[in-house]
Amino acid sequence: MSMATSPTGSAWRIIVRAELAELARLSGWAEDFAQNAKLPSGQSFAVQTCIEEAVANIIMYSGAAGQDIALELAAFGRDVVVAIEDNGQSFDPTTFPAPSQPTSLEDARVGKLGIHLMRHLASEMRYERRNGRNRLTLRFSPAEAASKEPG
Repeated sequence: MSMATSPTGSAWRIIVRAELAELARLSGWAEDFAQNAKLPSGQSFAVQTCIEEAVANIIMYSGAAGQDIALELAAFGRDVVVAIEDNGQSFDPTTFPAPSQPTSLEDARVGKLGIHLMRHLASEMRYERRNGRNRLTLRFSPAEAASKEPG
């Protein structure tokens, strides 16, 4: 893990392999950032959940298995910005259709709601494809996160 200066503190960077076993290390890294930045619990939950969902999707669906995924977390005032880069298949989650509401319990499915969850928890979600790499940027404001806090 390395740090670099951002406008209001430091940016944390990590590179993980596109393997599900790396999610535990990634979760610990995000939790350390949240504690270090003294994030409110709702904002911390939103950041950690979205990072895990995004990286799990990259690992399972992008074709980048075994390759590197780069993440950066930075505080900008009270907002937190996460940038996630990988070199898997081009995929823009901001254009992914919202899930349809099941009409019955039999129609309900488990899973496949990660992007919907990220849209709900993040204040802003942007995607770009540059030089053969996907870059997903998520912004989390504490005011919005507090209204979405679990429990």
